[in-house]
Amino acid sequence: MDFLQNLRCPITKNRLDLIKKDEFLNYDIPDKYENFDNLTKGLIDKTKQYFYPIFDDIIILHEQYASFIGEGKNNRSNLSFDKKRVFDYYNDINYKIKDSLKIYGDSPKWVDFREFSSEYMRTSFKRARKFYPQTGKYLLDIASGPIGLAEYMTLCDGYEYRICVDISINALIQAKINIEKAGKKGIYICGDITNIPIQDNSVDTVLSQHTLYHIPRNDQKTAVNELYRVAGENSKIVIVYSWFYRSWFMNLSLNIIQLYRILRHFAGKIYVRLFPSKPRLYFYPHSPRWFKKSFRFSNEIEFFCWRSTNKYFMNLFIHKWLFGKRILNILSNIEDKHSKFMSTFGEYSAIVITKKK
Repeated sequence: MDFLQNLRCPITKNRLDLIKKDEFLNYDIPDKYENFDNLTKGLIDKTKQYFYPIFDDIIILHEQYASFIGEGKNNRSNLSFDKKRVFDYYNDINYKIKDSLKIYGDSPKWVDFREFSSEYMRTSFKRARKFYPQTGKYLLDIASGPIGLAEYMTLCDGYEYRICVDISINALIQAKINIEKAGKKGIYICGDITNIPIQDNSVDTVLSQHTLYHIPRNDQKTAVNELYRVAGENSKIVIVYSWFYRSWFMNLSLNIIQLYRILRHFAGKIYVRLFPSKPRLYFYPHSPRWFKKSFRFSNEIEFFCWRSTNKYFMNLFIHKWLFGKRILNILSNIEDKHSKFMSTFGEYSAIVITKKK
């Protein structure tokens, strides 16, 4: 695999060497891996401190899965409370079949799958592709999930490889199944968006959809800087982001429903810290101004509309018997024609960063 030379240890930041199972005895590889018959190779950092397994072509490079095989202090860090919430949520989540592909089991909570809404939804699912080059070698899909929507699958058309990075090994297994079924090439890496195990300037395009706002608020700057770091010169980084209560379109249209959602959101933050419960997603939306003030490359950031509405708006206002399809067609045209205005007035923005030399 040629891309191995572009990987790095998430702890030491050193390059990695590929070792095969018959070489494990040369290092202090944990005995637990002997129980996995399909483990035939792994990666070891240059200082021989950490070992990372490769299972069925899925490269496990998340810091939490690193095996310390060196001497002295193990510098692996622990997950914060909020990062662990997200880590556990996506490692426990169930999957369901949609149009022969596997998607997250909670997708219907956020996506309107009604037939008359499908054209409008499909348009938004494909919209990120408008903001980056149509061809290249490596498209990095960070926090890719299972890539369970046909429209999401087309986002890598024109690229030789789709590099799927996700914190969930299960999601990567599903992504591998879906990508191979679509006849495309993939590279699958279990890794963290705030500590991407890829060398600087290694990929042609970076895509991150519906992920950044699930990162703890103080770690989101680190994540964006990581996306920028791994992108090649003159490449594009596209981040699909939700403004939630910072979207005036949703605040005005949903009114009391939006107020309830906001109150429930902040109450939930208190609840998860006071009471043991099943894993729950973390969520924090920064403002557009934060993006424009927080980075040395802020002048390279632009906002475009990805979709101006959310599921709550769709359920309340958009119905087949009430000219729903016609309304959505008009709304889609407005989103395209007035993309920059709707990018911050509406719910979801495509935040586009151009990495210059």
